[in-house]
Amino acid sequence: MGREDEKGRKESIREAATRVISRKGYFQTRPKEIAQEAGISVGTIYNYYGSKQEILLDIFHEEFADRRGLYEELSKGDLPLIDQIKKILERHFSRLSNHKELMAVIIQERFKPGSKLGRELNRSYGEVIYYIKRLIRQALEEDQIRECDPSIVASALFGAVESTIAFGILKDRGGEDDIFEKAPEELAEFFWNGVKKADQEE
Repeated sequence: MGREDEKGRKESIREAATRVISRKGYFQTRPKEIAQEAGISVGTIYNYYGSKQEILLDIFHEEFADRRGLYEELSKGDLPLIDQIKKILERHFSRLSNHKELMAVIIQERFKPGSKLGRELNRSYGEVIYYIKRLIRQALEEDQIRECDPSIVASALFGAVESTIAFGILKDRGGEDDIFEKAPEELAEFFWNGVKKADQEE
């Protein structure tokens, strides 16, 4: 099997796993159900992944690769910082709305002692903060915003996003879609009010 065929098969497995986990939850999902969703045998899954957790890690790696592409695109453009942050948040929350169960796994595993998934997530999240910090530093160099510490501000924005996600995921079901729909605008404005210069308009 060629590399393109292998890549296509892994993508098919990831997409099937995402759909099943989003319906049933990670811990209730079995490899057999993923195989049925993908239209393949369970044995075929194990040709590519050693465990269900490896599939989940691959899903997250692909998600972060998508984010990385957006950050690189934004860093090469000339959009004001506030618009860059809005685009990042809109992409993040739009994808999240369709994969709430996956995000629930992230919340559960992120800080669990000894969790391999948690370690991988923290490494990827460190990369997200790095890219946001880079955008903030670029805005500072272009005199778009007040003097600030990019590391602290990037971490604060990331923390606000995480808290909003946790609130939406863990609250009583039914209102999370409204929260995720409003979050990009609200968080972007919250961020901008913290970094704009005193004489800048909204």
